[in-house]
Amino acid sequence: MTHDEVTRRSWILRLGGATALTGFSGTLVAAEPPLPPGLYEPSLDHLAHSLKTATAPMPDPPPPRYFAPEDFSLIQELVALMLGEEPAVPPVPEIAVWIDLIVGRSDSVRTAARSLTPAHRRLAVDFYGQDTVRELESEEPQAICRAGLAALKRGGFRNLDTTARMAQLVELENAGNPFIAWLKRRVLDGFYTSRQGLQELDYKGNAFWPESPGCGHDHS
Repeated sequence: MTHDEVTRRSWILRLGGATALTGFSGTLVAAEPPLPPGLYEPSLDHLAHSLKTATAPMPDPPPPRYFAPEDFSLIQELVALMLGEEPAVPPVPEIAVWIDLIVGRSDSVRTAARSLTPAHRRLAVDFYGQDTVRELESEEPQAICRAGLAALKRGGFRNLDTTARMAQLVELENAGNPFIAWLKRRVLDGFYTSRQGLQELDYKGNAFWPESPGCGHDHS
């Protein structure tokens, strides 16, 4: 499989573990019951805001806080490969910094998840599902990334050309490599909440239309 064949869309079509995080099932489900008073779903207003500022210059992403420079550079290269972009092309740097953030905070998140009272844990399970809650309680992103990056470096990954790198990523994914599976899910989440990802989905958000845009197809 060549680099051109392993594009962002082909990775997404191979969703694999990403479906567990996004909750995609391919079917429509009934609306969830409302949460008890005082509990709220996270707002998605930032998605529409991302599109409304589509012409504004993007600020430089902050420096990484968890990964050492060499490891962060490799993370950024992996994100770029999975998206079919160059490492310096947005939104690759932003996604890499976001991954650095969630990995750095993962121990605190796991501790908080394990500290829920039985009543709050039951509420979380009922609303988000048993698998999601167990993942928060048990997943160790720092260990996953540490082992995965070390294995890639031992195998001379950075000495390979782009085609060989992509072939190795596909091979690792097919073998169920936990690091590649974990990273791919985060890359997909990061991309489809970025400005570029929302535009690729043609997401309109809460934009106001003074009149119906109608259908752009020629039916003559």
